Amino acid sequence: MALGLACASCSQSAPLLEQGNWNPRVHEALCVLLNDYGSSSDAYNPDCKPYAVFDFDNTTAINDIANTLLCWQIDNLVFKIRPEDWFATLTAGLPDLDADYGSGNTPRSLAADIAADYAALHGYGDLSDMHASEAWLDFRAKLWYFYVNSDISAPDSPLQCEWITRLQAGMTAAEITDFTRRAADEAMQEKVMWEEEWRSPDGKVFVNVVKGLAISPEIKNLYAALRRCGFDVYICSASLETVVEALACEPRYGLDMDPEHVWGFHMSSDSEGRLVPVAEEGYVQPYRGGKVECIRRFIAQVHGGNGPALVAGDSNGDFKMLTSFPDLKLGLIVDCLNDGDIGALTAEARRDSSEVCLKDRTTPLYVVQGRKPSALSFIPADASEEVPLRP
Repeated sequence: MALGLACASCSQSAPLLEQGNWNPRVHEALCVLLNDYGSSSDAYNPDCKPYAVFDFDNTTAINDIANTLLCWQIDNLVFKIRPEDWFATLTAGLPDLDADYGSGNTPRSLAADIAADYAALHGYGDLSDMHASEAWLDFRAKLWYFYVNSDISAPDSPLQCEWITRLQAGMTAAEITDFTRRAADEAMQEKVMWEEEWRSPDGKVFVNVVKGLAISPEIKNLYAALRRCGFDVYICSASLETVVEALACEPRYGLDMDPEHVWGFHMSSDSEGRLVPVAEEGYVQPYRGGKVECIRRFIAQVHGGNGPALVAGDSNGDFKMLTSFPDLKLGLIVDCLNDGDIGALTAEARRDSSEVCLKDRTTPLYVVQGRKPSALSFIPADASEEVPLRP
């Protein structure tokens, strides 16, 4: 009864946060947060609103929007990089072009093969013919393999985020926005998330790629419920800011975000607004600890210096964002079966059987939301199912 009142307290006509496929413990904690710190609370200050910060990839969205865009670019061969510039674009900033990327592959060998493949692909006018060619099969496998292994060259740095973003070099923000929405629309039509293996014809590379995309009804409802209860909502993502805004700020995707509330990776641009494959100098890139600095520098300052009441994330890239704010009330972890620090925090959250009393806690409460990739949906559990493999 108390929970029902909490859920309905910000709206007289209907429960503010529908149960949907939320894990019951997650749903309860979110309802308590909305009730205790939202606009119905005696302590609510409209001049210093509480706020929530969400990661985007695999938290707000099911799957990764930057990866979805790259898959679409590969499938349709949509790049603005000149054939003669591919090698330099792929290897820029790598400290060792002969680093071991496994199975005899190095950045130098991969970049040379990818550049040669791309030059050959311009001879195909039909996508079906192109997809059957050895050049395209080699191009897609080695390009993705390079991406997956790019952090070997500079671990614990945002190089991997910069590397994938370089592949939009030469595009304007309007073009990136258009291509991202086209990629998302195609991925959302699949109604399933799956993993498929890409192999190069020469046998030197095989890599798994996850496809499919969705924004769950539960997340859309949560964004709306937070706003109705007087919270400000922000996104802090390591994907290119323009790519995230393409979905987050387009009303038909259901999030209705203000671009001023979206923080993502920044790249440089030329005098005509085309993306240059160089990270923006002086900007705090929201990667791992950079997410914490981004929140403190750009978001907390307009909220009286206060930290977020709610942080939602899924990966080790979100761990510091989830654990660095002493005034955090609730941490929402979307389970993506990750290990490392986020895996340990997820396991600890599952073991926590204490009552959901956010005002009585001296430390944040962490809760875990499960999902079912094969249906691109959340499930009412604290553990997720594996992504299915499709041949």
